[in-house]
Amino acid sequence: MIECNRTMEQAKRDFAAGRLTGAMLIRVPMTTSDWTIRLSGAKGDAGMLLDVQTLEPYCFASLDKAVKALDQIGFSFSQLKVV
Repeated sequence: MIECNRTMEQAKRDFAAGRLTGAMLIRVPMTTSDWTIRLSGAKGDAGMLLDVQTLEPYCFASLDKAVKALDQIGFSFSQLKVV
């Protein structure tokens, strides 16, 4: 698998171009409310959504904020499934 991290603007661009196929919300270890986003690409690549200032994985303070970020990228959904 190819690691391909993206900033929010890069993720929006890649989603609009059809280069993103999905996303996964991942709880930050040793926290109760922080989440990161892992994006999946059309060519089998995957990577984290990065904070543009630090180029570290963007950490969302709540699940709602992480879901809102997915919506801003362009993903649409009506439910979240927990497995």
